[in-house]
Amino acid sequence: MTTSQNFRGILRLNAFLAVFSFLSLSCGLSQNSLHVMAASSLTEAFEEIAEEFKKETQVEISLTIAGSASLASQIEDGAKVDVVAVADEETMKRINSTKRVEEGSLKIFATNYLVLATPLGNPGSIESLQDLKGRISAICSPQVPCGKLSLKLAIQENIDLNPSSLEPNVRSVRTKIELGEVDAGLIYITDVNAKINYITIDRSEQIATNYPIASIQGGKIESTDFIEFVLSPAGQKILEKYRFGAPS
Repeated sequence: MTTSQNFRGILRLNAFLAVFSFLSLSCGLSQNSLHVMAASSLTEAFEEIAEEFKKETQVEISLTIAGSASLASQIEDGAKVDVVAVADEETMKRINSTKRVEEGSLKIFATNYLVLATPLGNPGSIESLQDLKGRISAICSPQVPCGKLSLKLAIQENIDLNPSSLEPNVRSVRTKIELGEVDAGLIYITDVNAKINYITIDRSEQIATNYPIASIQGGKIESTDFIEFVLSPAGQKILEKYRFGAPS
């Protein structure tokens, strides 16, 4: 069975859990704050950007962090949000199809690429994608950007990934690696931390994903200021600190 067939065979996420998670977060949102939805891989970077933006503008940021596909579903369902940032252009096109994106607001603000990560000590002796054959591995579900990128990488490298586990976002993949539940997994370079090892993949940077950001119609006027801050030298410096690439 090919990688493409494996991915096509598992194309369901638990929508109820995604909506429940969002509703739980929404209960804590301040009406006076700017509500920003961001992909899981942006967690630390956007937390720091939110802090610096508040220092500069005195505007509080309420962050909702989730997988990009989950964020798109929430916006499709009418979630109240001011700004959304996701991990690939395909997901933003899905959001744009709702006709809720503010015209002219969509910008590319960062790039990212995949690496092969293992638990500390690399107990499975994984050195390349080819070593994943017959091993326990985890990647992102194909509905989310890191899963789509994993499939694209597998096709480029002409290998069948045959993952043992498909996860709802890149942080879930990283957690399995940190806990030693898998021999290896594919995560973004930005998600590498001191609890795991990682191996670069030849040509992975050639298929880097672009991160788009946009404001949502009916949102607060400060939405434009936030997007401009993300694109500013100060915002880009924070993103670079977390290993994100600059937009081309």
